[in-house]
Formats: sequence, structure tokens, C-alpha cells
Amino acid sequence: MRPFLFSIGEMQVPSFFFMIMVGTLACAFYCYWVAPRVGLRREIYLDLGMIGMLCGVLGARVFHIFVEAPDYYLENPMHVFEFWRGGFVSFGAYIGGTLSVFAYLKLRKLPVLEYIDVLTLGVPLIQFCIRVACLLAGCCYGKPTDLPWAITFTDPASTAYYYFPNVALHPVQIYSAIHALTLFGIMNWFYFKKKRRFPGQCLPLMFILYFVPRAIIEFWRADADRGIWFNNTLSTGQVMGLVGCIFFAGVYFYLKKRGERVADTAE
Repeated sequence: MRPFLFSIGEMQVPSFFFMIMVGTLACAFYCYWVAPRVGLRREIYLDLGMIGMLCGVLGARVFHIFVEAPDYYLENPMHVFEFWRGGFVSFGAYIGGTLSVFAYLKLRKLPVLEYIDVLTLGVPLIQFCIRVACLLAGCCYGKPTDLPWAITFTDPASTAYYYFPNVALHPVQIYSAIHALTLFGIMNWFYFKKKRRFPGQCLPLMFILYFVPRAIIEFWRADADRGIWFNNTLSTGQVMGLVGCIFFAGVYFYLKKRGERVADTAE
């Protein structure tokens, strides 16, 4: 594929970072467009776009370093800063981005759950762009397969080529991109068709609908450096997905009860 999209002088621009910026802008401007239609301040989403992107990238990098490859970075500490080589984990991005968004909205004394619900409408656009970036960079690659829709990486600069040169692989990046677009449609349908019953309902719903298909797609991935546990049965992503589903199921019922209490008090 294209690990580097283009060059500016001697500096090469990694496709991964370029697509992360595209995804963040798409999410921010989509929420910017939606906000006034539901009575929220649109400029807040421009701030959240910048803050969320920086903290998300940092979280994705830190998660990779400390969870997936701590020994490698202990032996090669300067490689921590060589971000163009790859080494990012989406779960770390979600943790870093989510915490920074909550902190910003709290500091601004805004209705956190109302702003978060709208933000969840655009987040799948970031997920989509991240998976396109993975496809371009040749990371998060799939297992060998003879399926007719398999893809082959031929660029020596891609991670997939290093482990499976010119081998047909499951296009798991495309599976994940399709999942992200599907999630985008579901979340927007849920919100605009007035299915939301309490503030904050969209957040746990989005994460659960992300974790479950993600865990299934993981079975077709071959990049073992992401972490394999329980005698090569589950990956780090699947373990985190299980924990995440349990956690956000609890968040869902907590917010549901909270919404019912607020509604009873208002009456």
C-alpha cells in the first residue's frame, strides 16, 4: 500500500497520521454541523477535536509501549519517539480521548452527557479513517487466506510485508472500516429517530457496538505483537473488549437509573 502518502522536501508524511487528522476533522466538523440543530454550542466541538486528537494519539502510543511491547522499548528507548514506524493501539486512543473530552467539558461547566451523545455520532468517522490508515500503512494485518477478496502487501515499508511478503491476507482493515461506517449509520439513526431515552445513552451503546464486532474481527488478525493471552486464545483487543463491554453495560444502567431519578424529580 502506501505507508507514506507524500513528501515535503526530505520529510515523508506518514499515511497513518494524515488519516488520523482527516478523521478527527471529519468528526469535529460533523458534530459542528449537528450541534446547533440540537441546541448545543458548535464551537465546543472544534476544541474537542484538537484536544481529543492530541490525547488520543498519546494514549494510543502509550498503550502500545506499555501493553504490547514494553521489552522492545526498554531495549530501544529512542524508538519511543519514532512514531512513523507505527505502534498505536486504538483502545489507548479511546481511553485518552474520552478522558480528555470529559475533563474539558467538566472544566467548561457544560452539560457533559448532552455533548458526549452528539460526539458519539461522529466518532465512527475517526474509526473509519484509522482503519483506512492501517490499510495504507500495512499494519493490523490479517491472516493468510485464499478467499477471493484477499489483499497482498507488496511495499517493503509496510509491516505486513515484513511478516508476510507477497502473501494473500484477510483484509481485516476493510472489515473494520465497514464496521465503522455501519456504526456511524446506527448511531445517527438511534439519535435522530428519537430512540434516546436518557442523557448519555449513546456513549455506552456506541462502545458496546464497537467492542463486540471488533472482538470477532480479531480472530482473523495475524499481528501477534498486539498481544496474545490465555494460551494463544484471546488477543489484547478481545480481552479489553470483554472488560469494556462489562464496564459500559454498568455505565448504561447507571445512567439509565440516573436519568429516571432526574425525570422523577422534575415531575
